[in-house]
Amino acid sequence: MIARFILPWFGGTAAVWTTCMMFFQTLLLLGYLYAHLMRRFASPRATWLLHLGLLLIAAATLSVVPGDSLRPSGSENLTLGIIGVLGLTIGVPFFVLSSTGPLIQAWQSSSHRGQSPYRLYALSNLGSILALVTYPFLVERYFSMNSQALFWTIGFYCFSITCCWSGWQTLHLKNWSEAENANAKSLQERRLNLSRPGLVVTLVWFVLAATASIILLATTNLLCQEVASIPFLWILPLSLYLLSFIICFDRPAIYQRLIFMPLVVGGAIVAVGLVHLGLFTGLAFQIIALSTVCFSASMVCHGELERSKPPPDYLTGFYLVVAFGGAAGGIFVCILAPQIFTGFLEFHVGLIVSLLVVLCALIWPTGQRSKPIAPSLKFLKYGAAMSVFVVLAIVLSSAVYFLDPSYQEGLIFRGRNEYGLVSVVEKDGYRQFINGRVEHGGQKVGAEKEMEHISYYVPESGVGVAFESHREISDDSLNVAVLGLGAGAMATWLEPGDRMVFYEINPMVVDIAENHFSFLRSSKGETRVKLGDGRLQLQNEMESGKSERYDLIFIDAFSSDSIPIHLLTAECFKIYLDRLKPDGVLVAHITNRFIDLQPVILDHSLRNGLTPILVDYHSPDGKLKTRWVLMTKNEDFKKSEKVKSLENHWTKGLVPVQWTDDYSSVAALLNWSVGIDIKKMNADLEDSKTINPAEVDGVGRSDANVDGED
Repeated sequence: MIARFILPWFGGTAAVWTTCMMFFQTLLLLGYLYAHLMRRFASPRATWLLHLGLLLIAAATLSVVPGDSLRPSGSENLTLGIIGVLGLTIGVPFFVLSSTGPLIQAWQSSSHRGQSPYRLYALSNLGSILALVTYPFLVERYFSMNSQALFWTIGFYCFSITCCWSGWQTLHLKNWSEAENANAKSLQERRLNLSRPGLVVTLVWFVLAATASIILLATTNLLCQEVASIPFLWILPLSLYLLSFIICFDRPAIYQRLIFMPLVVGGAIVAVGLVHLGLFTGLAFQIIALSTVCFSASMVCHGELERSKPPPDYLTGFYLVVAFGGAAGGIFVCILAPQIFTGFLEFHVGLIVSLLVVLCALIWPTGQRSKPIAPSLKFLKYGAAMSVFVVLAIVLSSAVYFLDPSYQEGLIFRGRNEYGLVSVVEKDGYRQFINGRVEHGGQKVGAEKEMEHISYYVPESGVGVAFESHREISDDSLNVAVLGLGAGAMATWLEPGDRMVFYEINPMVVDIAENHFSFLRSSKGETRVKLGDGRLQLQNEMESGKSERYDLIFIDAFSSDSIPIHLLTAECFKIYLDRLKPDGVLVAHITNRFIDLQPVILDHSLRNGLTPILVDYHSPDGKLKTRWVLMTKNEDFKKSEKVKSLENHWTKGLVPVQWTDDYSSVAALLNWSVGIDIKKMNADLEDSKTINPAEVDGVGRSDANVDGED
């Protein structure tokens, strides 16, 4: 919920969710440390009194909705900015919440001796997974963000009351082990049950927890970088991660090495193939394959954790180490990996360690329920170990392949930061700017060819239609805004006297455009680059009362193929229209493999009285397919010869979909195949007519209200 609140503030990048996860994992560690220290050095009564005080402080300072005063200017460090906002809003309440699991179990293990408290761990994770699963399909769909915050606040107060009641049951105990001292059968049994876990076992706990955390966050990163940073793709890997906890600690018999370890081995091969060939595979297959890898690896890690868990008297220490491993995995993925690697190699790291866990379990089976292996099965066991060695070699080779700068033919530059992976490749006289695995503009090499209109920006594309149609009806110089810099190829359309400002959130993209491409410095018009999120920058201009408005505004900001949803909501469109001249043109680039954004753009057009003009361009060789939508009230623009010659028809019966900051579900817009079926799309367009907005679900242009409900 808090991630959804702040997503528009930090560019809508996938790093928002992974940074939130790291923050919560770290606070979870601190909460577990607090519970462990209370268990070691304070009596149950003192612990209850201290925890009661913390609950009262958290309830008094509770502030789930971040205020506008916390909104960043757009130039801060993304990770530190997110951590700062989270710390000032949800930090104290979540710290109290994070200590609940081990603390309640410590109380219950003292007041209810003889009953295993580990089932409570599974039940708490069951509560978490139910909340996660219902969030995108129930909570997010039917409640506004402010309503969600209100219900959560009420829930926190109820939680505080029940937590106090649970601790109150232990007030009669003078120390944590009083009940056991009264009921212990023998000194020998006590010594057996209270054997302290050694350093090796503790290290194993840490590695297992960290590996599962790395796999979780790396899988989430891969999914969000290629589709969109949305709750559904945040929640799916996390739900599988928690489900493995529930199964392993509540129904440990379900975890069978013979089932889940082969899944890890086979899944590793598929996952490596997806990393290399993901651009050519369907969304459904990617989600299923990566989710299978995430779940099977989590099952193995958490299954082995459950096998090696200590007696209840050491459960707070056990949970502390597990939380430490989870936080370490989060810090590795969110902070260290972008600094160490120039690719998403943390996913390879997670796969490698998971395979090593499988290998160690095959060679040295351990755990309280491990059974000796019959001699006749030793050959099979070591044969399986050899197969793991082979797969491990494949994953290592894949990692080395990406680490070697020469793996990509013509690679000039490759870099990575919290906003994603970028590279520059030159091949056959053509230099490409690649974000993730998708080209985001290019330039022909050579003095005479450098300023040619190419790639997504050819004259037949929506960009060409926008510029040429506007010049066709007006001789005035153009004032243009572009959200998303890329290689800067949009600057090829400027003429003397024109001005263009680029809004770019990623400083590495700015360096690439300035140092590896010549579009900006060779442009005939004036170009400027403003570093920061485009939405925030435009909003700051609007709030400051700046009079400058734009003839053309282009929405062309993507990370790999991921859609920056916060740039396509109704609230953001209000900002665009405020900065756009009354007769100006708003242009959206909606080319995407997995999401059809036509219904969203159509809805914004209808609600704001704009005429949407669809422009599809397919290069003669079939290698380039680009889709743009031009939105305007300018009648002369709509009647220009360029628009008439290149405008495509909207599919008849297309249903508009409204996106707001409170609601932006992509479920109905997902294309589960490899990509857009161009042949089918062309056939549909030939059979369709230009859409009449008045015929679409009764929504008319003249009386549309952005804040209205349908």
